[in-house]
Amino acid sequence: MKKKLFILTLYFIHISVFGQAQFIGSQNKIDSLQKLLPGSGIEQKVDILNILAAHYAPYDFDSSIMYSAQAVRIGTVYGYPYGIGMARYNTGNAYYLKLDFKNALMSYLSALKIFEEDKFLKESGDVYYQLGNINFFIKRTDECINYYRKAIENFRAAGDETSEANVYEAISLAMDNLKYQPIDSTLVYGQKLLNFSRKIKDSYRESLALIIIGQIYLGGCRTVAEKQMLLLYNDSALRIATANQFDELISVVNLNTGCYYDKSAAFYEKTLNLGLARNHFEKALVIAEKISGSYLKSMILNSWSIIDIEEGKFDWAEKKLDESEKELDKYLKGDWKNNNLVLTAFSFQKIMDFFLAQREKVAIYNARFQLAAARGDFKNANEYLQLYYLSTDTMNAAQQSRQLELIMAEAEAEKTDQKIRSLAQENELNQLRLSQSRLIFLGAGGGVVIITLFLLFFFQRKRWHAERKSVNLEQKLLRSQMNPHFIFNSLASIQNFIINQKASEASIYLSRFSQLVRNILDSSVDENVPLQKEIETIRNYLELQKVRYAGQFDYNLTVDKKIDEETIMIPPMLAQPFIENSIEHGIKYKETPGHIEIRFHLVGKIIRFEVEDDGVGREKAKEIESRQKRIHRSMSTSITQERLTELNKKLRHKIRMEVIDLKDNFGNACGTRVSFGIPVVVK
Repeated sequence: MKKKLFILTLYFIHISVFGQAQFIGSQNKIDSLQKLLPGSGIEQKVDILNILAAHYAPYDFDSSIMYSAQAVRIGTVYGYPYGIGMARYNTGNAYYLKLDFKNALMSYLSALKIFEEDKFLKESGDVYYQLGNINFFIKRTDECINYYRKAIENFRAAGDETSEANVYEAISLAMDNLKYQPIDSTLVYGQKLLNFSRKIKDSYRESLALIIIGQIYLGGCRTVAEKQMLLLYNDSALRIATANQFDELISVVNLNTGCYYDKSAAFYEKTLNLGLARNHFEKALVIAEKISGSYLKSMILNSWSIIDIEEGKFDWAEKKLDESEKELDKYLKGDWKNNNLVLTAFSFQKIMDFFLAQREKVAIYNARFQLAAARGDFKNANEYLQLYYLSTDTMNAAQQSRQLELIMAEAEAEKTDQKIRSLAQENELNQLRLSQSRLIFLGAGGGVVIITLFLLFFFQRKRWHAERKSVNLEQKLLRSQMNPHFIFNSLASIQNFIINQKASEASIYLSRFSQLVRNILDSSVDENVPLQKEIETIRNYLELQKVRYAGQFDYNLTVDKKIDEETIMIPPMLAQPFIENSIEHGIKYKETPGHIEIRFHLVGKIIRFEVEDDGVGREKAKEIESRQKRIHRSMSTSITQERLTELNKKLRHKIRMEVIDLKDNFGNACGTRVSFGIPVVVK
């Protein structure tokens, strides 16, 4: 229900996504600007190119990129940082409107670096706003809200109240849709939007703000009284919308009120009134037909069909669902693609409607499943249920893929920044060396001695910082190692599922694989991670290996009840190489299924972390691989010991590691146990 209400409001949001003063004019005015280019000064030429790039971004990607590239080239040659920043920003907008969020992110981060260095507050706010939008669409909640809040800070510092209010609108909707708790935080931004609307006497925005606040109460209500707040705010919004003939908002109010009375919201047993729900849906549909809103009509008809199913009016429900699907297809095939408008101010609405319309398609499958089940047509019910789950899994997999893509893009951007900083430091060091050399030649005997001592101290300190930095980088490198064979085999398994038309298995496997890679990338920048996150990484890795080695092993993971998984911190990826060895070189050669036991125990102030398998043992594995002429050089022990050596340099209480070859009562190898003693670290 929460998502449904969110969709309805977003359909009518008219917020300015891009803070740059856009030139939205006729083609004649665009032609006039192009004619001005040859005789313009450098900065004016760059500004005109940026205006053209912004103009073409919503509907002509190639032209927008071309004008942005020209602006970057000229701005770089003649030293115009603002123009370069705007060009990078416009490039990001072009990719954003193309739904290429990875390249959009790279361009926005490049623009942000320029704007922040030169204190362009308004422009920095625009970039943060777009970064918030991107993370909103792929459901990275913390990143989304953090970027929106930074946008608010910059707009406030720049004195731009209108842009600040736009972010209030976006962040309140984002927090509501992403189920941010508690709802009191979300309501704060909704109320700020309402206050601003009343301050500038903007009736449309005031009505919209009232609708948003009502939705927040309905979607996150904890009591019936909170749910009833929707009616209070809807009544106020309806009075304003009716007085000003805001037909689209009147339709939304009626649809939201209908949803209040049906079974789609919490506490419906206290508020259920299908008659009132039907009346409000009918009013909403009449207005939606008047304004020719295909997407809105689809939403209304779908909601109304559920009431028909409840009342046993199956033919009516089927007719409404057919019409709902027809209107949605019309929107996706025609309205959305043709809605270029040139107006970049509506680009947020345009992309958001596209994503949410796809979700509405899934909702229709669910409604058709309910209809078929109510009729007793279990064959069709099963087919629609499968379509529902398949579509849901596909959307989730695509979303996780975008999240992984964005994480990798951020890592790539950070790597590039590190290289730039390293080169800048090296250049500064070279300049410093040159200055010092001149001082040496100009100095007298006593000065030479002082300078020499200073240089010795300076370089010794530099060397110490460099060695420490090298240790940190080496640790990150060691933590980020991932067996390329495992990656290849995992992708091959996904390919096999797809070839064999096992979409559900492929989706689950891809989801686990992307989550594992994401955890490894996230962990690579941290000295320690919560134990809970490390356990999640181990589980994902083992589940993926179980698919590869179906039926060849199982595992058990136990955690001492005295251990708080959320607050206890440990170095990431310590045991992964040994778990891999247990599977690849221990259990693999067993004639019967193997077992891996992973244990976390609290012994005093030490976490005892153990990985134990019942494989053939290290010596037997070497013997088998030698007979098979397979030369395997296991680096797990040496790499882990090297890493522990570097970690222990900075620890008062050292991390201990022990590898034990297990024997049975007859002295035969029966597995291997790897044990770590890790000092307790609390977040």
